[in-house]
Amino acid sequence: MFRRPLWIVAAFVLALVAGTTPAQAADPVLVPIFDGKTLDGWTANAKDSFVVKGGAIHSQKTAPRGWIYYNKTQYKSFRWIFKLRQVSGDHKPTVLIWGKIQTPALNGLGAIQFQPPNGGAWDYRPGHNNGGGKLFTKYPHPSWDVKKWAQCEILANGDTGIARMACCPLPEGATKCKATEVLKFEDKKEPAGREAPLAIQIHNKGIEDEYKDLVVESPVADPTKFITT
Repeated sequence: MFRRPLWIVAAFVLALVAGTTPAQAADPVLVPIFDGKTLDGWTANAKDSFVVKGGAIHSQKTAPRGWIYYNKTQYKSFRWIFKLRQVSGDHKPTVLIWGKIQTPALNGLGAIQFQPPNGGAWDYRPGHNNGGGKLFTKYPHPSWDVKKWAQCEILANGDTGIARMACCPLPEGATKCKATEVLKFEDKKEPAGREAPLAIQIHNKGIEDEYKDLVVESPVADPTKFITT
């Protein structure tokens, strides 16, 4: 977890009193969206497909293809930092941004899919449902073991339709690491940005992924820079 000194928190509160918006604050304000104990604030597409295990959101390997999303806030521009690993499975861990909750549910929430930590991707938007082609830029980096904990940061600008991801493997016993940018999404013709939930996806039955220490900054104090690199 990225903790800020008390004087920074106090300065932020004073700024709000003075009428300064969070976007004008000099330091990121990272808000937890998972308490490590319950799934309060999260909605899954299937009952018992996700549980809390060891302080992490844990996808059940008996659950069908599906997702769980944070239902308290929808985000257009944001910084999302989290830790993840795969316990078992035959598909990379996946998260979804800029999707849309609909009944019946769209495949992958009709969202942009990022595959942390190594930077695979898919475009689930209606009319797309493909690898995204030139909309995704994948940057070279070592291939990290998804069975070990990694840290990732997604920085998304809903006005430009640009979303970037930086990740790094967590050394044994470490709480943070220095990230490397692994993926960028940009669509100039059809901006993807919309207010939407942040979501975690189970791609297939038999997969167990875990996510913990999920925090979000929105609005973003500096939308041009990662804070984990």
